Amino acid sequence: MNTTINAGEPPYTAADTANTEATIPYGLGFFFVILFLLVTLCYGSYIYKSGTGSRRAPARATITHQTDNNHHVIGFAQGLDDNVLMTFPTFVYSQAMMTNKGDASTDANNSGCSICLGKYKPEDAVRLLPECGHLFHVSCIDTWLKVHPTCPVCRNSPLPTD
Repeated sequence: MNTTINAGEPPYTAADTANTEATIPYGLGFFFVILFLLVTLCYGSYIYKSGTGSRRAPARATITHQTDNNHHVIGFAQGLDDNVLMTFPTFVYSQAMMTNKGDASTDANNSGCSICLGKYKPEDAVRLLPECGHLFHVSCIDTWLKVHPTCPVCRNSPLPTD
């Protein structure tokens, strides 16, 4: 076991230290490129989902009718027109609750709009869908029914049936 150690010589050469010091800037550069790509990807996803970058067509409900000879005809239903929306009764929430106080069909837990999930205030304007009796904020249900032809709670048509 004859080992000699030269005190004057380092265990590594100058070429080794130059190579190690050169990899640090490359590593940091790689890190910042990856970070930039992740931030750009997240921001692009946020913009797309928020609707400002989205150019998607509005959702349409499909209506299937069965004709003679078992053929199915599929049509796309748009929402309701403004003229139809104006025929639905509109109330101030405090008045609607006073007139429906004795009505057993009124839901006791109907204290909030199912579209925006906001609680009704006594001064809020609400619209009653005549077929199902559900209440919504006027602005919420009008926006909904312009795109979808059904009630957002029960999915029944708010139009009177024959």
